[in-house]
Amino acid sequence: MNEEALPRVLCVDDEPKLLSALERNLYADFEMTTATSGAEAIELLKTEEPFAVILSDMRMPEMDGAAFLAQARQIAPDSARMLLTGQTDMESAVKAINEGAIYRFMTKPCPKSALTEALNAGVEQNRLVKAERELLEQTLTGVVSTLSEVLALAAPIAYQRANFVQGCVRHALAQLSWVDGWKYEVAAALSQIGCVSIPAEVLQKDAAQRTLSEQEQALLDGHPEVAYRLVKTIPRLETVAKMIFYQTQTPPEEVSQEVMQGAQLLRASLAMQRQMGRSQADNPQTILKALDPPIPLYLIQALEDFRGNLSEHRSVKVNDMCPGWVTEEAILSKKGLMILPAGVELSETAISTLRRQAANQGVQEPIRVLCKT
Repeated sequence: MNEEALPRVLCVDDEPKLLSALERNLYADFEMTTATSGAEAIELLKTEEPFAVILSDMRMPEMDGAAFLAQARQIAPDSARMLLTGQTDMESAVKAINEGAIYRFMTKPCPKSALTEALNAGVEQNRLVKAERELLEQTLTGVVSTLSEVLALAAPIAYQRANFVQGCVRHALAQLSWVDGWKYEVAAALSQIGCVSIPAEVLQKDAAQRTLSEQEQALLDGHPEVAYRLVKTIPRLETVAKMIFYQTQTPPEEVSQEVMQGAQLLRASLAMQRQMGRSQADNPQTILKALDPPIPLYLIQALEDFRGNLSEHRSVKVNDMCPGWVTEEAILSKKGLMILPAGVELSETAISTLRRQAANQGVQEPIRVLCKT
C-alpha cells in the first residue's frame, strides 16, 4: 500500500506520550492524526478530510470517550468509531455500545498486533458503509426520480408543490446538523405522490384555494396515507414513509425523533407553500409562528430567511422571465386554467413550457414575480 492510499485514523487521548507511541507504532499502516481532547477532535472532524476510523480513550477530562464518539457520530457517521478503555470502565463501554455509537471497544493494555487488526477491521467497516451508502443513494435517486416524473405527468400542480417543499427542506438542512439528511429530502420529493389518485380539477381547485366539497376535501386529506402505502414498500424508506404520513398532522409521541423532525419540517414547508401569493405580511416567520399545533423554534429560525435574497417585485411577460425568479401569483392560460401555481421557482424547463403555452394557447399577462434586486 503506497503512502497516499493509507487510511486516515484519528486518535484521541489526553496523554500526549501515549499518542506519540501510537503514531510511532502505526504510522507505516495508517495516516495518523491525533488530538488531546474531545473538543479538539471535534474541530478536526469539522475541518479535516474524512477519517476511516476514530479511536478514543474512555477516560478524558471534560468530555469522556463515549460522549465524544456520540458527537463524532453526528459529524462523521461513516467513520468507524472505537473506544479504548480500562477494565474499570467496562460498564460505561457496554452502555456506549448499546446506544449504537461504538463499532468496537478494546481494553488496555492493547498489543500492537491486536490494535492494528482492530483498526484494519474498522477501515473495512468504513469502506462497506460508504459503498452501501453510495449504492443506496444511486438506487434511491433512480426510484425517486421515476416517481417524481410520474407525479409531474399525472399531477403537475402537486409536483410543483413538492418542488417548493424540497427547496424549503434543503434550505433548512443547510442550517441543521441532522444525520441522514437524504431521508428528509426524499420525504419532501415524495410528499405529494399520493396526489396521483386525486382528479386534476380537485387539485386545481385546491391550488386556487377555492372551497372544496366534503368529498373533495376527503380525497385531499387522504393523499398522505396513499403516499405512505406507496413508499413504505420501498426498502430503506420506511422512516421516510412515516414522515410523509404525518406531514399534515402532529405525530404521536412514540414515533422516532427522525419521523417527528421530518413530519414537522414537511408541515412547516407546506404551510409556507400554501401562503405564497397572499399578502406580503405573510413572511415565513409570521406563517410559521401561526401554526397550530406549533412547531419548534429552531425550525422557524431555519426557514425564516427562505428566499430572503429575493426582494424585488416585478410584473413581466413570459418572454422576459429568467430562471430563479419566483411566481407571486398563479399563471393562468387564456381560458383560465392554472399552468403554474404561486410560489414556484422558475427553471429553464418551466420557462420553455410557458413560452410554448403562450405561443400556442396564450397566457394571461403580465405576471407578478419576485426576483433579486
